[in-house]
Parts: sequence; C-alpha cells; structure tokens
Amino acid sequence: MKKIQINCFVATVVILLAFDVVFTTTLFAGGDKYSPRLVGMGRAFTAFSRGLDAVGVNPANLALNDRDATVTINIVPIGFSIGSDMINLQIYNDFFTGVDDGAGNRVPKFLTDEDKDKILELFPSGIANTQLRLETAPIGVSLQFGDFGLAIVPSVQTALNLDLDKAYLEFPLRGYPAGKSYNFDNTAINGQSVFEVNFSVGYLLPLELPFTSDIAVGIGVKYLNGLAFIATDHYNASIVPEVINNPDGSQSNGATVANFDFLQWAAVVDEKNPTQPAGTGLGFDVGVSMRLLEDIQFAVSVTDIGKISWDKNTKAIIGNASLRLESVGDTANQNKLKEAFKGKTVDTTGFEFALPTAVNVGAAIQMDDMFDVIPFRWLVAVDGHFGLNEIGGNTKLPQFSIGTELDPLAGWLPLRTGITIGGRERFAWSAGFGLHFANTFDLDFATQSIALLTNPETFRTGSFTMGMRLRF
Repeated sequence: MKKIQINCFVATVVILLAFDVVFTTTLFAGGDKYSPRLVGMGRAFTAFSRGLDAVGVNPANLALNDRDATVTINIVPIGFSIGSDMINLQIYNDFFTGVDDGAGNRVPKFLTDEDKDKILELFPSGIANTQLRLETAPIGVSLQFGDFGLAIVPSVQTALNLDLDKAYLEFPLRGYPAGKSYNFDNTAINGQSVFEVNFSVGYLLPLELPFTSDIAVGIGVKYLNGLAFIATDHYNASIVPEVINNPDGSQSNGATVANFDFLQWAAVVDEKNPTQPAGTGLGFDVGVSMRLLEDIQFAVSVTDIGKISWDKNTKAIIGNASLRLESVGDTANQNKLKEAFKGKTVDTTGFEFALPTAVNVGAAIQMDDMFDVIPFRWLVAVDGHFGLNEIGGNTKLPQFSIGTELDPLAGWLPLRTGITIGGRERFAWSAGFGLHFANTFDLDFATQSIALLTNPETFRTGSFTMGMRLRF
C-alpha cells in the first residue's frame, strides 16, 4: 500500500494514528520511546535497561539490580517523536513566505530552476520519509525480589510511516514538458495504533560459565487490542505522455496514459462502539542478558513476536485503472485522474498482520568499574536494531546507536547523550538529564533532536520525552 487515499475511511484511520494522543491524554508509556533514559542515550537500550525501562525492549534485564529498588512505579511518562524529509525551516523561510517588495510587503516568490532543485533535494534517493511515534500508558509497576523481576504495563502505542515519491513534488514544480513521465511506485503508508497489556518477567539463572556470569533470561507476554491499522500491500502508478513529433522537429505531448494498480488494507474502531477493538492478538518479547569478562554487559532480545487479527470494520482500498486522457488540463479528465489516485474503498473480510518484530543486540560497559581512576559513574552502551518487516511503523533499515550516561553528583543529576545512525531517521543526536531525589523520586527529560538547538534551519526530527518515577 503505497499512497494516502483521499477518502473518509482512510482519513479516519490516519487521523486516529496521528492524533491518538488526543483520545488518551492521561496516558503515555510502553516501550523505548517513553523512557527519558533510553531516549537520552540514543536508544542503545538492549544491555543497560533496568526495571520498567526493560519492558518491551529486553525483559531479561528485569532480573538485574535497578538501583536497589524493590518496587518502581511510573507516573504518567510522555514520549513523542516526529520526523520528515518533506520540509525544514530553511526551505520554508526561503520559498514559502514570499519576498520583500522593498516597501515592507511580502509578495509571492517566483521559483527559479535552482530553487526547484534545492526543494527537490528534500527527497533523498527519490523518496521522502515521514514517521510519527506516540507511546502512552496510565501507569507501570515493576517488582524485584531475589533473582526474579516482573512488571506489568498497560499502554497505547502508535506508529506511522509515510513514504512519498519525489514525483509528487516534481510534477507541480517541473510541469509537464514533452516526453516527461512520472512514476509513483515508491509511495507507501504503514501504521497502527494498539492498546496492549504487557506482563514481563526476568530470572537470574543460578549458572556461571567460563568468562560469563549473571546470566538472565526473560519473557514478556502482550495482550493486544487493535485501535487502527493501515498497511500497503503494493502500489504501482505512473503518468506517461504520448510524444508527438512536430514537422518543425520539436516535440509536444499528446494524450496522457495513466496506470494505477494498488492495494491497501485498513481497519479502525467503530466510532459508534469505540470500546470494541478492530483487532485482537497476542505478542511476545524474549531476551537474554549476561556479564562477559566481568566488565561487559551483553544482551540480545527479540521484540514484538506475534500477530494481530483485524476483523472489525475492515476495508480494502483498491486501485485498478488505465486511463488515456487527451488533455490533463480538462476539468473532467482531472477528476478522472483524481478518482484513479483515490481508488475504491470496499468492505472486506478480516485479515492478519504480524507485529513489528525486531532483533536487538547490545553491550554496555560501566567505565568506572573498569578504571578505578574515574571518580564518578560513567556508563557507555552500544546497540544494533534490526527490523524484520515494514509493519506498524517498523523498518528493515538497520539502526545503530551509541550512548553514554555520566553521573558526577552521585545519582542526583545524571547527564545523558547518544547518537543514532541508520533506520528511517538516518541520524539523530539525543540528550537528556535527570533530577533524582533521595533515590525515591525521579524526574527525567530527554530529546532525540538536540540538533534542533544547534542547527534549527535544517532539522528534520522533533521529539520530547518526560517521565516521573517512584522507587521503594
């Protein structure tokens, strides 16, 4: 499914995905986006996450010491991230605010070919990526006793990926010169909004191997209620003019041939019965964590194993058209082209899609344990994340992270930063800090877009994460 269809049903799906926070204003948490510690360290979470931070990312770490806390409770944490290639502040200021006419008035700017080239540079490799993440939860509780740790977290998680082909912007900018064709095959929209209840448990095995200690295993079980879903099965579309060779040797456009072949699946909760989910499913997280050579914490996890069956208010958006238009300037032909892009929405039987499964591999080193000369706590972590599908905001593009946490004031003011490379974001520089009071109350903040402060003209990602936590 590779195109946003302009119809009421799909608009409802997209609005619910994009603005789920409006309907759950008292909720927020659930995975790697809600934790300021994980976000502040560039999401290098697989080995260093502890307590509630481990839920949804590596349940094995629940068995490991979380600052000596027996009970930990989240208090309305908030996580939000949005990024897009489609626009940045510099492009907006240069080309979409007009120019001064010399008398203090703003007048339209007429774009040169160089201006158009600069705007089209927003589409790296011919595709502009947009992604939105929201994670929400009313509360989360973790317990640790002996070699066991467990947690339960109800949450709402929303993710949306939109890919638009360069042709969508090139067509209005370049027009329709003789022989110029446009291909829209790279367009896609994939997203879902899901309410889940995650029960996770970790256990520290009574086992030691050569050069290995503190071996922990964990599993998380998720009961899932689907709120909204949209996915691209396939999308192929093109607009090709027939070329006329004129007697004077020049060329002009004749009739336009437009072909469309696409299929999208969608589902959304019924607005008349919002308590009934559009889909249900079961998911699992599994993980293992261990200490190598006394100083290196190594961990592997596989998250979101399973599927959701969408069986309520399900729709298929089908595009299957081949048009030959004598003039694309004619209003009637423009309407035909619009309808072809829009496709036909029909009721369909239920369908199943996998969860956004991913493999996470990471290592962490407590530098002050390795080097006694360091007078404060200093943690360094590295991660690799590998999505196995493109469902529900997931991506097969590998992502690598490195993050660090400095604690110069013995736990009162931890400072964090990290870098993420790859994935849909391509590059993100994170930063965050915490205010921890008597190891009982934590207040933490983070952003994955510190570049917004250092280079506001060209930033493409904005994020904010905030969390409060009680410890006993």
